[in-house]
Amino acid sequence: MAEPDCPKCPFTPMELVTLEGGVQADECPQCKGHWFDPGELAKASKDPVAMARLLNDAPLRPRAGAANCPRCLKPMINGGLGNEFIRVDRCPDHGLWLDKGEQRLLGKILGL
Repeated sequence: MAEPDCPKCPFTPMELVTLEGGVQADECPQCKGHWFDPGELAKASKDPVAMARLLNDAPLRPRAGAANCPRCLKPMINGGLGNEFIRVDRCPDHGLWLDKGEQRLLGKILGL
């Protein structure tokens, strides 16, 4: 099965990469954003329990997103994760997309 395309870079297949903690995620070789299947972002964070709690509460102030889910190709929801200013794209069924640097931002601002 071919790797899914990046939700932000049309016709760019993502590559499977191993992040800190041994978690595998899909990465776009062009924009360096990451796709996390359900449960992967919590495992990749410093505090998996706190991240899982944030994910259960997300999205904050949701709105229609401009990106489609790389798994089902349906439009994702854009909303805050942890606070209203860290906005991520999320498919309720298949996972979420973090643009380059957003995972590091989550770590700095929220300690995750």
